[in-house]
Amino acid sequence: MNDISAYINSAILKIPFNLFNIISEYVELNRNIKVAIVGGYIRDLLITKIHKNTFFNPIDIDIVTEGSSVDLAKFIKKNISNVELCLIKEFEMYNTVQLNINNLKIDIASARKENYEAPGLNPIVKTANIKEDLKRRDFSINAIAFEFSKQEIYDLFGGIKHIQKKELHLLHENSISDDPSRLIRCARYASRLGFKISNKSLHQSQRVVNSWPWKVSKNDTKSRFPPGISIRIRMELSEIYKFDNLAKIVSLLNDWSVISILDKNIFVDNKFLRGLKWIKKLNGNYILYLLKNSENLEPTCQRFFINSKEKKIINEYLNITNQLENEKEKFLYLTPSNWTEFIETKNLDDETVKLLICNGGLFWKSFFKWLFIYKFIKSKKSGELLKNEGWQEGKEIGNEIKRLRYIEIDKTKSK
Repeated sequence: MNDISAYINSAILKIPFNLFNIISEYVELNRNIKVAIVGGYIRDLLITKIHKNTFFNPIDIDIVTEGSSVDLAKFIKKNISNVELCLIKEFEMYNTVQLNINNLKIDIASARKENYEAPGLNPIVKTANIKEDLKRRDFSINAIAFEFSKQEIYDLFGGIKHIQKKELHLLHENSISDDPSRLIRCARYASRLGFKISNKSLHQSQRVVNSWPWKVSKNDTKSRFPPGISIRIRMELSEIYKFDNLAKIVSLLNDWSVISILDKNIFVDNKFLRGLKWIKKLNGNYILYLLKNSENLEPTCQRFFINSKEKKIINEYLNITNQLENEKEKFLYLTPSNWTEFIETKNLDDETVKLLICNGGLFWKSFFKWLFIYKFIKSKKSGELLKNEGWQEGKEIGNEIKRLRYIEIDKTKSK
């Protein structure tokens, strides 16, 4: 442990932009205020040290203070030097501040306690000290802190031991019911870090998800799924979609028997996972892909804040899928121009077409070719040229342009 403490102390000295000295000076000037670095920065330093990983490349630092987050942020900005950009953005609800220093993001929060009155609701917040603040966090590996005044490591929940064992441990029995998005985050960490969820944490997750969905309160019969849950889950999925392997994470949720946190009708097999990879390649709407086979679409759309356009896309997808299945023989012999006419006459959204591609089946290639080839092919003759040739303006020219375009599209069949 002394070796690890010495390593952390040495590494913290090297945080960018002379931040160690600036924060130490702030603590010296405000002797009654403690400041600590907490969370992912410390975690990743320890993983690098213990497991000899070389992935450590910090893009953000989390700081917690027992004083004002705004005062600390302003002090850093005032005393920092040799930077091109230093911006402060305040979030009053939780007394947090975000500093952007060149490409480094620093989140500063005033230490707080949180109490959840019901599953998934936003917490009631009270001021606290740093050790109390650590208790509100998600996993033991994220509840390790370096405190500046005594240059001391806080590890109240055995996070260092769990890093050594490559295990993910929730901090308390109500962790998932307080914030179900932690389960998504758990799968992200398991995928990214190569850690395993502990048996106790897995059992808690399964028990909580099996009681899904929840009511906001005993007297509430309408809000079966509190809005706060949906927002947090969508935010976690967004982070995963940008930086991680969504297919691998969905597979983990399925292996843990908690896939219903997204939707109980998700059937995870090779076809589904292949589609997840394709939706990312196509830059498609991954939320719609995850929910496309939901048994009860209306509450699902409400649960995930699916807007009217997204709902229309899912309905289009379902209608076309049914049509392809019921009239399979008809579609087996369509030409490229037939497919183009079919898709464009129905005015299908590109996102609908992407879902149909990712769904696989007999006809995915035809939708793929329309999206990337057919839709961009034009008639060899313009409306102006046809007009000069004596064609009547309006519907007559429009039909001829379409006919000529279809000729060009059908030429692709032999290529």
